[in-house]
Amino acid sequence: MREALAALGSADWAALRRRLGAERGRESHALRRALRALEGSGEVVRGQGGAYRLAVEAEKVSGRVAASGEALALEAEDGRELPLAGGVRARPGDRVTAMVEGDGASLLEVVEPSSTPVAGIVDKAAGRWFVESLDPRLRGRIDLLTAPAARVGAVVEAQVLRVAGRRIEGRVIRVIDAGDEAARAAEALLAAHRVPRTWPFDPETLDVPATPRASDVRGRADERGLPLVTIDGADARDYDDAVFAEPNKQGGWRLVVAIADVSHYVTSGSALDRAARERGNSVYLPDRVVPMLPEALSNGVCSLVAKQDRLAMTCEMRISAQGRIDRFGFRDSVIRSRARLTYAQVDGFLRGGKLPVGQNVAASLRALYDVYRALRAERERRGTLDFDAHEATVALRDGRPVGVEPVRRNDAHRLIEEAMIAANVAAALCLEERRKAQPHRPPPVYRVHEPPAAEKTDVLEAALRLVGESLPPGRLQPKALAAARERALAKSSWPAWIWDAILLRTLTQARYETERLGHFGLALPTYLHFTSPIRRYADLLVHRLLKGETPAADDLGAAAAHASMTERRADDVTRAV
Repeated sequence: MREALAALGSADWAALRRRLGAERGRESHALRRALRALEGSGEVVRGQGGAYRLAVEAEKVSGRVAASGEALALEAEDGRELPLAGGVRARPGDRVTAMVEGDGASLLEVVEPSSTPVAGIVDKAAGRWFVESLDPRLRGRIDLLTAPAARVGAVVEAQVLRVAGRRIEGRVIRVIDAGDEAARAAEALLAAHRVPRTWPFDPETLDVPATPRASDVRGRADERGLPLVTIDGADARDYDDAVFAEPNKQGGWRLVVAIADVSHYVTSGSALDRAARERGNSVYLPDRVVPMLPEALSNGVCSLVAKQDRLAMTCEMRISAQGRIDRFGFRDSVIRSRARLTYAQVDGFLRGGKLPVGQNVAASLRALYDVYRALRAERERRGTLDFDAHEATVALRDGRPVGVEPVRRNDAHRLIEEAMIAANVAAALCLEERRKAQPHRPPPVYRVHEPPAAEKTDVLEAALRLVGESLPPGRLQPKALAAARERALAKSSWPAWIWDAILLRTLTQARYETERLGHFGLALPTYLHFTSPIRRYADLLVHRLLKGETPAADDLGAAAAHASMTERRADDVTRAV
């Protein structure tokens, strides 16, 4: 057996049995006993992934497990940081021993489990109590050493006491008593994913005015005369953006997008800034919002409430008749939104209905619709992936889910979407132009969406073959992908949402990055997020860059990676709830 392991380097049980030619049954049992004896003597070691190797060939290290983006790493006691092999049953904070393998390490044993509790659901089978973990870092069950003071189905926090191979043992330390069903689901998943919900300071002590002070307004462009309006969902409370448009005499339009100036109130490096960065973004659940900023800011002085003075960063663009951004500029401003409108109201107006707004606002809404159609035409010319995501909301009654209601998108949704995309593109171009003139400036924080990896197109290609279609050879372009979807849709009896679901599985996940890698879905060479600083930290970073702040590139990269992680965390919590 030693010779076999020396030859193989490392091998799992099946590979080792094949190497030694051991038949199933008596020979296999004898080999297993011999292997266990060598493990007991320390001559053979086994990694968490199941691979065996000779101990003389392996370097053992001890240390703590730490999160490294989406993966895990070992912070060894000798100062090294080694990536941990996939499939390990360990969490950040666990003290472990591991085996060095190349540039990484394979877990051997959890010596001391992390003290961070695990959220899960109590269950019982064959007379044994356990907690089914909801923690994305620790899937499976935690066997309880004592019966919990909780009923089956209760949401609890459990402390892991021991990890022995595949078995995890622990005890219940807290019952999460959240009341109704929606609250119970939210509390359980927020705890499982460790979404921050408390502030490291008392929000009541923040020096946040109800409206901008005279000193805040001084030196800003006064745009309170512009008939800007906000257009959001009926239940929105934090209004990031207000819009206005009018025709240009020489053709095209003037498009103004005013975005809440969060950076004025959240200064770099402050306790508030550190808390916002840790949260990364707001989390929206059926019964609540976990905001990135305290409500005095998110629903108060930063929110572009109608008929209230608010600080903003204004992006003004000239949009050509062909839907291209000919010119753009950014400035600090003070605005006063004329009205808080909903998507349903604006869509009804665009279809010929009435809206209780003045003539200037009505004229702006008509111009905005014209701008939207021009931007939409340009989007179609460049060939974007254009399909409506099938979003839905959970309808609650007294905290209980009573239905799932689709979110129906209309032209008002699309109008705002195109205006925001234009402002995001303008912000990216602005920062790139400044950096070209001053190379020492830090890079923008881009919103990156790379082309699909070849291995991720297998499911789509298989589906296309069923209807006699295929993807073109070579590097995949969004226009070709969209065209293949349309041809398949025409030939297939499947509804559009099935093709959209398959297409979404093919795409890579968008992320934040300091390298300009383009946005595949929008068919844009450069793109970033600028328009939602109340609920996304990446947008706040972009506002600071536009104002001339010069953080270190390494810190920007770390902040971008963290924002990507918190976005995925929020998505995971929302889906799980």
